[in-house]
Amino acid sequence: MRYLLVIFLAFTAIPAFAQEPIIGDYIQPTNESLLIQKTEIPYSEFNRVSSDVLIKEFENMHESSWQAELHNDLLYGNPEGDAVIRIYDSEIPGKFFEIGMGSHPRYSYWIAADVPETGYVLLYSAFENGWIQGKPTKITYSEQTGLTVDNGLRTVLSNLDLSPFTIKSYSVYGMKGSTDPPAVTDGVYTVKIISADYGDNPLSLFPFVVTGILGVVVAVLIFSKKRS
Repeated sequence: MRYLLVIFLAFTAIPAFAQEPIIGDYIQPTNESLLIQKTEIPYSEFNRVSSDVLIKEFENMHESSWQAELHNDLLYGNPEGDAVIRIYDSEIPGKFFEIGMGSHPRYSYWIAADVPETGYVLLYSAFENGWIQGKPTKITYSEQTGLTVDNGLRTVLSNLDLSPFTIKSYSVYGMKGSTDPPAVTDGVYTVKIISADYGDNPLSLFPFVVTGILGVVVAVLIFSKKRS
């Protein structure tokens, strides 16, 4: 099994994930079937309450199958402050999922979604030690398998059915009340998204498939080790 894991790790080092040239906030992919986007959100955008959010569109839409990384490099100025991002669907107004990260020393963390069928629903929460600075939140989505979230420590949400969900826009906030001290005083929050148009090129799904297979292999290895 150890050698099988090495083989899959070798397969993940394919050109689809090779370093791409960066032009501004857009990363020019060498594989034309891949769309890669990097958006940096300044800290000042988080110093607002949820009722005052400004919805901003990403430069490109990402549909069918995509992966996102959220890098929180913000300096909090208020122990009650948060850094919350909502990512919106392109088709249904108000449909979004939300990731929240609280200030030190609690480092609270939550995932929520607002969809027409159920309204706003809290899907996962950790009051303390829910995230670690320097460890990005990783989100994967496909129409077949749904939404999965890794908080940088472990997978905390698996196969949430939000289909269809095409990323179009986002908003951020961090203050609970308008008279609160600023939630954030410095830093940047970076969103990196990669999507694949497998209608034009089915091979573009390969990185996503390998990632899923690799997760299964790792789980099997851990289970086998525990039994032995």
